[in-house]
Amino acid sequence: MQLVVHIGLDEPLSLPINYNHILQAVIYRSLGNMPEYATFLHDGGFARGQRQYKMFQFSQLKGEYRIENKRITFFSEVSFEVRSPEPLLIRLLGDCIWEKGVTFGDHVYTEVQLELYDYTVEEKELLIRMKSPLTVYATDEESEKTFYFSPDDPVFYDMVNDNFFRKYQAYYGITPVSGIRLEAYGNKFPKKLVTRYKGILITAWYGTYQLTGERKYLDFLYQTGLGAKNAQGFGMFEIL
Repeated sequence: MQLVVHIGLDEPLSLPINYNHILQAVIYRSLGNMPEYATFLHDGGFARGQRQYKMFQFSQLKGEYRIENKRITFFSEVSFEVRSPEPLLIRLLGDCIWEKGVTFGDHVYTEVQLELYDYTVEEKELLIRMKSPLTVYATDEESEKTFYFSPDDPVFYDMVNDNFFRKYQAYYGITPVSGIRLEAYGNKFPKKLVTRYKGILITAWYGTYQLTGERKYLDFLYQTGLGAKNAQGFGMFEIL
């Protein structure tokens, strides 16, 4: 399911450029009508081995803005989208935002409009564009150094497929019978983004891609996101 949140700003909203962790905190706080569920997601979520998945994703903020001194300020209105295969999560989020508004820091914005959708993918091949950047990585166990892969490396696409397998197993408890295939589309190389999440540098990629697989697997990815760190604001795509 998908929830689009429109917020009327009675005063400008000023955030650091790297605001993903703040928007993530807004979402967790807005699940307050069922605190045990919010705790379940925040502290663990759906597990496969040592890996844990929250099974939701969110877009970047959209609205009229100005960037100055490493801060982004939104005026008059701002919106964002949350998707999840978990209807309970989306409905809890929508109910709480409708009742209590959206809190950024100490300020509560109560002028909200919500759009609730239950769009499902019905095709086996999609042309997609990243709404939030896509990231995949590996961490060396000995050195604990993290390496982020690039779309010019075939391993990038293998890692996206591996991530799909793990997320699907974590959520449904069964192994997919086939994988998915992602390929860069067109002559324009994906745009690189290096950002920080709670002080950690993350390398991610925008761009247009061809996504192929079983319909139910592509729908799962539409709800959960491609690649890693979906619940930190990465991997949301739109269908062209």
